[in-house]
Amino acid sequence: MDKHYIFGYGSLINSASRRITGIAGDSIPVRVHGLQRYWVSFTGVDMRAVGVRLEAQSQCNGVLFDVPASELGKFDLRERGYVRQALDHQHIEYLEAGSPVSLSALSDHPVWVYTYPDCPRESQFSPISQSYLDVIILGCLEVGESFAREFLQHTNLWQDWHDDRLNPRYPRATEHDQHEYLDDFIGQMRKELQHRY
Repeated sequence: MDKHYIFGYGSLINSASRRITGIAGDSIPVRVHGLQRYWVSFTGVDMRAVGVRLEAQSQCNGVLFDVPASELGKFDLRERGYVRQALDHQHIEYLEAGSPVSLSALSDHPVWVYTYPDCPRESQFSPISQSYLDVIILGCLEVGESFAREFLQHTNLWQDWHDDRLNPRYPRATEHDQHEYLDDFIGQMRKELQHRY
């Protein structure tokens, strides 16, 4: 089967960021039921990233985008440390009418998600990188403010937040002129986020 779909729930929400890695088609905003998103750490990486775990009563927004089978290896390399596993189509809720892809056609193709293999609560030894968060929120804003707000509300473990914009820890950080807007947008929810354990 030549066409696959990946569920992006972090930096892969951002169209420019995912196309740094490989060929990626248009995105479809979705919500996946049964996934919880956390801030997580990886050994040897001096910043936290987001990762998801299977948790029955949770939900996680993000985007589906198509990738040729020949490109999957590039995304596996980008997401090394995670485990790629199949998503059940029945757990996917589509958030936009008029999708560029026929949903019945999409059901004929595998959908993959990169899950975090360890306990997130035991993986908090690095800070959250603002440069990485900027990439994610700018990607969410491609869909809309409510989508970005949902990302913030449905991500847990917001402790130890570091502003690294002047010297980004995130290797795919992008230059942009929306710092003030992002700070204001995130700042509206910051007290609430710090209590999301």
